[in-house]
Amino acid sequence: MHKKTRMIAASVVAAVALGVAAPAASAVSAHRTVATVASSHSAAASSATVEVYPEVELSSEAAARAEGELVAQGKLSALKTLLKKSKPLFKAAVNAAKKGKAAFDRWVNSLSNLNPVKWAIKASPNYIITELIVWLAQQVI
Repeated sequence: MHKKTRMIAASVVAAVALGVAAPAASAVSAHRTVATVASSHSAAASSATVEVYPEVELSSEAAARAEGELVAQGKLSALKTLLKKSKPLFKAAVNAAKKGKAAFDRWVNSLSNLNPVKWAIKASPNYIITELIVWLAQQVI
């Protein structure tokens, strides 16, 4: 790593001495800044907790979204059934619901995009989500 850095530094010094690197150096510097910001953003996004529940997750986001939207067209019982497919998912939903709507919304957003529960809740009307949160908060786990 240090050898590579020294070689790059020597090349940059030679190019600057020849007067051809000034415009290129600023372009590379700007590119590195953009790349650093992008990589730190993606690292922050990937370091955000994404909850994965293999028992209910599907192979693609499109399939998960389609199933979630189908469940959202049903009744509250369809959402309950979907949540109960995975005991850890159900427990996490109960814990989030007991902390209130804002915590529940953060939990839903933390779910993997492959999870149909995420899309079912997001596609449900507000009154269904409110009923779901009330029901979950009453659960004893």
